[in-house]
Amino acid sequence: MKKLLGLLVLFSTVAFSRELTLESAIDLALENGKTIKTSELSKENAELNVKRAFKTSLPKVTYNGQFQRAEHTTRSMIDIVNSDGTIGNGEKSGYSQSVGLYQPLFRGGAITGGILGAKASKNIADLYFWAEKRDVRLDMISLYSSIINFEKNLTVLESSRKELQARYDKQNEQLNLKLVTKADLLKTEYSILDLEAQITGTKTNLEIAKKDLKLKLMIPNNEDITLKDFQVPENLTSGIDFGKDLDEALTNSLSAKLAVNKVDYAQAEKIVARSSLLPQVDAFATYGTSKESHNFENSFDNAEWRGGVSVKWDVFSFGSGIDEYNVAKNNENIEFINKELTSDNIKLSVTKNYRELIRLQQLKDSRSKALEAATENFNIDTERYNEGLISTVDFLLSESQYRQAAVDYNSAVLDYYVAFETYRSSLI
Repeated sequence: MKKLLGLLVLFSTVAFSRELTLESAIDLALENGKTIKTSELSKENAELNVKRAFKTSLPKVTYNGQFQRAEHTTRSMIDIVNSDGTIGNGEKSGYSQSVGLYQPLFRGGAITGGILGAKASKNIADLYFWAEKRDVRLDMISLYSSIINFEKNLTVLESSRKELQARYDKQNEQLNLKLVTKADLLKTEYSILDLEAQITGTKTNLEIAKKDLKLKLMIPNNEDITLKDFQVPENLTSGIDFGKDLDEALTNSLSAKLAVNKVDYAQAEKIVARSSLLPQVDAFATYGTSKESHNFENSFDNAEWRGGVSVKWDVFSFGSGIDEYNVAKNNENIEFINKELTSDNIKLSVTKNYRELIRLQQLKDSRSKALEAATENFNIDTERYNEGLISTVDFLLSESQYRQAAVDYNSAVLDYYVAFETYRSSLI
């Protein structure tokens, strides 16, 4: 029975625990992200709009049916006998119905502009979809790295607390033997309390970051997650050709392509706006009654074929069509300007991200040396303190410097990796 209960507890623990790698977290974010799903729906709508735009050039079949009842306009009619035998004013009623086939012949470019605009809109939706996936991936890398950083820092802080607590216990014994002063003990106690505050803050940040990760990955809040650490390569900048990357970003990045397609969409809108100034020509063929029949059957019996060409032209509308065209023309100019601004922003963003990557690589290298020096210094000061050659203050200072150097190095390594991924994302 005890074994069975143990197995149930084990299975329960497994059911509510999950180990994640960076790659699996990214895959889950791309699969379950709400912003990804909305982008997919927008992409699907854009594809449907392209189909709709093509269908506007196809013929359509329309049924028109009407029944109406009205009073005779001739008030002198007195030969109408009501159902109760009295004489009253006459009423008239009738049916009309027809089926028509209509084929657009000329729309002044509205159909062509609609198709071009729908295609540009579809391209824009596709690009936004991939941009969203790029941003979700980068956001997940940043969040995952921050959690790993908090966990590494927590390990350093808890190890330091364990070390200081052992020193504190030993100093308590030494105080009884009058080998140290009360001031030495209080200084160590203060360091432990300060360290406890740092541990609490790090645990809080870690808990919040993990909750954020669960929300973005659609993982139940009661499910425990464990993140697997990953190795950051030493020199991520070795294969970077900044000039080549910048040229590629200016022509093939998502931002550059978005700017081009927005210009295409504005041009299509201008074509549609111009079509309102031109006539609309349709070919039509109808079968049905053109005038009312007094009963429903006659509306079928008196049906006839009609066909021809219809022309509709808004000859005068107080210049509203011209205003619409001028607005579309201005929007086209705006998108041309925005395209130039996009190129400037790409240059600035890629350059900024590259410079930041170089800075963080140098910072990582310097903090690696700082940690090496602080570790060596702490080992020496620990021996000197044990031999009574330095004071408690000097030892605590050395321990604090070592601890901070380890925390700074962990942050520098992960910041360096996130900066590399940020640079790569600015090229996409």
